[in-house]
Amino acid sequence: MFIRVTKNTKGQAYYHIVESYREGEKVRQRILLSLGKAEDGGLENLMESAARHVDMLTATQLAKEISIEKTFILGPLLILERLFEKLGIDKAIAESRLKHPKIRFNLKKIIFTLVASRFVHPGSKLKVFEHWQRSFYPEMLQPDLELHQIYRALTVLSKEKENIENCLYWHQRDLFHQEVDVVLYDLTTLRFESTRTDLGELRQFGYSKEMRTDCTQVIFGLLVDRDGIPLGFEVYPGNTFEGKTVSDIVKKMKEKFKVRRFIFVADRGLFSRGNLEELRRDKGEFIVGMKLGVFKDRHEEFYDLKKFERINSDLAVYETTHEGDRCIVTWSRKRAERDQKVRADIVAKIQKKLSLKKVQSKTFVSNSNYKKYVVLPEDQNGKPELNEKVIEAEAKRDGFFGVVTNVKDMKPSEIITNYKDLWKIEDAFGEFKGNLRARPVFHWKDHRIVGHLVVCFLAYLCEAHLTKQLREKGLVLESPAIDQKTIKPRALTVVEVMKELREVRAVPVQVREQTIWTRTDITGNAAMIFKAAGVGVPKKVLSVTQNCSETN
Repeated sequence: MFIRVTKNTKGQAYYHIVESYREGEKVRQRILLSLGKAEDGGLENLMESAARHVDMLTATQLAKEISIEKTFILGPLLILERLFEKLGIDKAIAESRLKHPKIRFNLKKIIFTLVASRFVHPGSKLKVFEHWQRSFYPEMLQPDLELHQIYRALTVLSKEKENIENCLYWHQRDLFHQEVDVVLYDLTTLRFESTRTDLGELRQFGYSKEMRTDCTQVIFGLLVDRDGIPLGFEVYPGNTFEGKTVSDIVKKMKEKFKVRRFIFVADRGLFSRGNLEELRRDKGEFIVGMKLGVFKDRHEEFYDLKKFERINSDLAVYETTHEGDRCIVTWSRKRAERDQKVRADIVAKIQKKLSLKKVQSKTFVSNSNYKKYVVLPEDQNGKPELNEKVIEAEAKRDGFFGVVTNVKDMKPSEIITNYKDLWKIEDAFGEFKGNLRARPVFHWKDHRIVGHLVVCFLAYLCEAHLTKQLREKGLVLESPAIDQKTIKPRALTVVEVMKELREVRAVPVQVREQTIWTRTDITGNAAMIFKAAGVGVPKKVLSVTQNCSETN
């Protein structure tokens, strides 16, 4: 076939598609299709149209051989992979793996999967097995993961807890050239949705900081440095008294981490003569919150602002001694305003209840924090009244707080600053219980409970370092496209980071006999996060695998 130009009697030229054919021994031609008048550029336009038609046919044919069924989460895995390497988690797991030569699965990839699940969608190990591991980019995970392998990995983590902590501690000291001198310590409770206490030593009833006396629990003690980076943790039976944990922590810092000098910072729950003596016995230094209310014979001294030295308009300090140690009492305007507001809210609730016609003395107040503000009559038919004397006495104590310390080479303001850093450990507990969902704990056996908490500890270690990196880079969210005067840039949280990164997906494209793994574009906040975390953007094509052909 070819294109012929023919002219009519008027001299007008036309394009025709002509075909040659043989009729006997002669070659003849016939017109198959008239393409219209021959005008300037007409033939070129026709060829472009035909080319587009050919491209469409090619794409249609190729589409029959391409299949994309679903996408997989990739972004969080890339960030965590970098953190595992940088923080020494890979190294710690590898050393632990050598002590268990009979293991026939990839311990590192299973732990990586469990930690990633804590960030993407925390839940039970069964949920990880049934759902979340199938939502991640499979090339970075343990292939054909089985449920019993997850539980065996928890057992290994439990046995190697001390070695893992030690390895991580020294790796970070070498990496960041840091000396640890101030250690923040606190305890919280982690509950189980269970009442059984016969399955091990850890699950027991005790004083619950979550006010869940209907559940068994464990005591979880956490050590962090002044940057909020976790150093280690301990787990105790749920009925353990807080003060009894101090000796374990001192031993850990002195023997395991070999810290020459550490200043132990803890809240008022650990203030007792026995605990302070325990710290002194090992030549430890401490800054511990002091319960001013129990020293009734010194109230006139502690609550007399005339004795205080003004640091600024909002803060005043008074230093004295307590049993040979420095006792520093502070008054803060912000704390005074907060104390006054809390008490006012309580009194308002009590007054509202007193305004009711029927008020039973016996059941009027059940909250222990409210009882001190009420005078209950001996006669059950009598009406309760506000205890004005207690309210007036409490108002005089608004804003005061004290710490006791044996640190000699710090100014009072430095002591208070170190104590105030305890918010970082409270923040850590909030992350453990909230975003990382460390509780309720779904395990029964003691070693599985410890293994579960090691996973949560590793997840929080990654989160704390990522948070630090984002803060150092000053990373903020991109402002929405609305009135810019009402929008203030705010720092990204790790939860928001993971939400952003979940949109970076791995896409398996089935082309004939191959699976081509490609990724979605990394732009906007996701690109900023990758840069801040020091993670290079991977190539567009992640990997290519040959599909196994089916045989009959």
